[in-house]
Amino acid sequence: MEVIEKIIPYKYADKFYIYPIGCIHLGVVHCDEERLVEKVAEIKSLGKKAYWLGMGDYADLIVPKDFKRWEGKILAPWMKGHEDNIGNTQLRKVNEILSPIWGQCLGLIEGNHEDGIRRFNNCNFMEEILLLANKKHHVPYAGVSCFVRLNFKRENSNEVHDYIIHARHGEGAARTSGARALAVLRLSQSMVNAHITFSGHLHGQESPDIPERIILRNGKIKSFETIATMTGAWLKGYMQGVPPIYFERWGAPPSTLGCPRVVIEPQRNRMTLEKSRRVRSL
Repeated sequence: MEVIEKIIPYKYADKFYIYPIGCIHLGVVHCDEERLVEKVAEIKSLGKKAYWLGMGDYADLIVPKDFKRWEGKILAPWMKGHEDNIGNTQLRKVNEILSPIWGQCLGLIEGNHEDGIRRFNNCNFMEEILLLANKKHHVPYAGVSCFVRLNFKRENSNEVHDYIIHARHGEGAARTSGARALAVLRLSQSMVNAHITFSGHLHGQESPDIPERIILRNGKIKSFETIATMTGAWLKGYMQGVPPIYFERWGAPPSTLGCPRVVIEPQRNRMTLEKSRRVRSL
C-alpha cells in the first residue's frame, strides 16, 4: 500500500473538489471520450481548488492473445493501423487527454487491465504513463491501493485540517447494486481512520451510508463522519449499431457513466458527496 501526502493552503471560505477518475478503458468505441474530455475541462477550470485521483483501468489494453475478451471490431477509430501496438497507442491517447490536469493529480492507482498487460505482455503501462505525467509535474504511483492524506493549512493561521482518503481499484464481479454497495461498505470498514473511501472496478456509483466513527483521542471520545463510494466508469455497453463489448456479452449491468466528486470545506469540517447522473443515448 502506498501513502501520499498533499499539503493544501486554504482561505476561510474555500471549497475543494476531489474527483476519483478510473475505469476509463480508452481504446474501444464504447469509451465515452467526449464526456471524459468535458470532465477534464471542468477539473482544469477549477484550478487549485480541484484534485483528482486515478483509480486504474485508464486504457482497455486488451490484446489478441486474451481469447476471453479480445474483439478487434470494437477498437476505437484512432486505433486503426495500430492493432499491433495496442499498449503504446492507448498510452499516448491517455496522456493526450489527461495531460491538461496532470498538475492536479494526487496519484495513479494501478488497475487490473494495466496489471494484465504488464504481466502477460511485458508492457509496463504504469511505468510509462508516470514517466509522461512527471515530465512537468509530480504525479505519485499509488499502487493497487493507497492512503492519501490531504493536509489543509489555513493561510496566516496555525489551523490545520486533515482528510484521509483510502482508495483501491477494486476486484470482483458484483452485478447488483446491493452487492456493489456491500463491496465498498466492507472496504470502508477495514481502514477505520479514513474519512473518504473510493473503490472502482465495478463501474457503479453506489455509496452506502456509513455510521459515524467513534474514537478515543487525548482522553476524549470523538466522532467523525465518513463517505464511501464506488467511482463510476466511462465505458458504455449495450450500444446500438456497434459490436458488443465483453461485459455486455457476459450479461453485466451497464456502467454508471462519469464519476462522483467529494466537496471538502475545511473550515466547516464538512464533506459532501455529489454523484454524476445524466440521461444518455445508447
